[in-house]
Amino acid sequence: MDQPELDVRHIVKTDCGLCALWQPEWFASVTDQDAWDSRLSEDQALEGHISAGVFVPLNVGGDGVFDVVVRTGGRTDRESRYTAVSSEPYLLISRGTLDLGGLENVGSHIGDAVVIPLAAGRYTVVVHLIDWADEPGAVDADGNPTGVELCDFMVEIAPEKDPAPTYRSNILTFDHPDSD
Repeated sequence: MDQPELDVRHIVKTDCGLCALWQPEWFASVTDQDAWDSRLSEDQALEGHISAGVFVPLNVGGDGVFDVVVRTGGRTDRESRYTAVSSEPYLLISRGTLDLGGLENVGSHIGDAVVIPLAAGRYTVVVHLIDWADEPGAVDADGNPTGVELCDFMVEIAPEKDPAPTYRSNILTFDHPDSD
């Protein structure tokens, strides 16, 4: 699979408790609130979409505004240095584009998702949570971002290897540190 470098940075807002990357074709029938409720409002349904390889959650368990980078080239040295936690790999199947947004943006009835071109194929996705505030100079004396801060989530996409890894299907992107 011949995939050009992908490096997209976007601010994503959610009032539904999680952001995500998804295959838009899978959710084409979500054209109104009733369809959204029946396909996306329950964790069990979301985990089914995750297992099918059409939905990757960016989920830290709350609403908010998040700076997200989606990249095929991996983390930078800075991102690696300030990575707080990384997910186990998720499967993502592309048909040529992906959507990025809040859970409430899934489907065609809202339409506020960012469209990301990605060659058709099977991919392994690892989500990294970046603790950007730990980097010297990222926040000022009042704790406000200075404009040089890293992203909140770095989403690393790579073509699926053979043999494929065991994929995560949990709606929570990261294991809780006390879950071992």
